[in-house]
Amino acid sequence: MNAFEIENLECSYLEKGPAVVWIEKLGIPKGKLTVILGRSGSGKSTLLEALGLMNNTIREGRVTYHSPCRDENLAGIWHRYRKVAAIRKNRFSFIFQDDYLMPHYTNSENMLIARLIQGGMNPVPAGEMIDRLTGSLNLSGNGIRNKFPYQVAGGQRQRLSFARAMMKDFDILFGDEPTGNLDYKNSGRLIGYIKETIREKAATAIVVTHNIELSAEKADRIVMLSPCADKNRARFSIQPDHVFDRDGQDQWINYPEQDDLVAFIKNAI
Repeated sequence: MNAFEIENLECSYLEKGPAVVWIEKLGIPKGKLTVILGRSGSGKSTLLEALGLMNNTIREGRVTYHSPCRDENLAGIWHRYRKVAAIRKNRFSFIFQDDYLMPHYTNSENMLIARLIQGGMNPVPAGEMIDRLTGSLNLSGNGIRNKFPYQVAGGQRQRLSFARAMMKDFDILFGDEPTGNLDYKNSGRLIGYIKETIREKAATAIVVTHNIELSAEKADRIVMLSPCADKNRARFSIQPDHVFDRDGQDQWINYPEQDDLVAFIKNAI
């Protein structure tokens, strides 16, 4: 089953002219980590904004979100402001390249803020969740919890913002370059923790990144945006052979050697 079904979608910030992104048909599988790849300016974040109800970039088409409660057409609910806010609060969680931590709150308070706004529906006590997250993300030492964001390093702030997103109950986790400020080792740990978390929560993750090697190593599905053949319609689109999935043996279909997939994507982008 898919978490999202996309049909004839045009995403743009303008009402007229070629769209930024056009997608004829695409499914985002439920319970999996889907990574969106593409060159700078290819509309990766534009697409993520549409799916995550962060910005109304949907100009035409249909995006069906199969929520745990009911199906929602995200293209048709922007006039229902309370509905949009409720979905973002109760069903979605977000990680960005910038940490967006609140400077006048301690790091522990920053990690808890999204959960408190949501209402703390998860039965696991917040203290236990923080202990587990900070341990897994190497944030336990040096009194990090009681410090303020400006008192810790940039990589630690990035991981704190990640912990904040994990504290929520969510159906969909969106990440826009969530590992952009981390080295490859810590990026791999963070993406690995995302996969572990969505398995536990029976949730779904959609991540935008430039890191092709890490995507090929960790993702369950890769969706690649490339230049659209019809420039009058859109600048970028998804070609049928630019969606990559793993098989039952955890290998990429049609790419038994992971390096071959990486080479193909690098050449296509």
